[in-house]
Amino acid sequence: RENNKNFKKDNPKVNIERIKEKTGINNRYISGEKETVIDISVKAIKKILKKFPKNSIDFLILVTQTSTYRIPTSACIIQNELKLKKDIIAFDMNLGCSGFIYALRVASSLIASDQAKNGIVICADTYTKYISKTNTACRPIFSDAAAAVLISKSKKNKIGPFELGSDGSGADALQLPTGTNEIVMNGAKVLTFAMDIVPENVKKLLKKIRINKEKINKFIFHQASKYILDNINRRLSLKKEKIFENYGKVGNTISASIPIALKDANSQRKLFSNNKIVVAGYGVGLSWGSALIKWNKLL
Repeated sequence: RENNKNFKKDNPKVNIERIKEKTGINNRYISGEKETVIDISVKAIKKILKKFPKNSIDFLILVTQTSTYRIPTSACIIQNELKLKKDIIAFDMNLGCSGFIYALRVASSLIASDQAKNGIVICADTYTKYISKTNTACRPIFSDAAAAVLISKSKKNKIGPFELGSDGSGADALQLPTGTNEIVMNGAKVLTFAMDIVPENVKKLLKKIRINKEKINKFIFHQASKYILDNINRRLSLKKEKIFENYGKVGNTISASIPIALKDANSQRKLFSNNKIVVAGYGVGLSWGSALIKWNKLL
């Protein structure tokens, strides 16, 4: 775990109080030098397999932008390490902070089309391996993490509908340029994108599902930073009790942030069975998406 005091030691000229004020983040999690996306994915999925039979898993979707290998797909290696059955759909999805929503859409489609009954979406990244300790734009924000979600067929659909989008003209807002080993972020561009696109995307979803925002129990968005989330919440005029946020404790965990927030909200008794939750992810790509989830108890 790395905190702002550690960051200040490496960057003595940085105004750490201003960074804390803008990001709201004090703790970040750093993977070990030899710890990979595959390693942390396996650890997360094993927690599910303690309570659910591995031979019943029909698909494995790994959302990551820091795959252990360029070739082969890491999902196939995870299948082998966990000794999952071989007639399984396994693939990687190269998306960032919107990745959980996109993967949820694909997983739901696999189940709705009767190609699968149970599957795992695993969101995992080790961004910090591409962020030096003196990268003052990215280092105070991003954490390494993995989150595994089991998705199963049910009599009534509790996931969706969705509202997805992308705009590659903003690709330079957050990127790892070819030939470098350092993630570069244009903070102002990311902020403008999030403030403009995310509220409109959520409004479109609410219009599609024909549910007034007052009837939504919780809004759980990608945990980017305090400044971004404060502005999204303001533009949507959301009441404080309708929001759940945990970025201060764990940092920005890329595609894993929404499932981690769902788990934390459940652990803190902020979610209950049949709650209506709107989730929204947004980021690198540029890409974004939102969805309605009817909450079910965790295993």
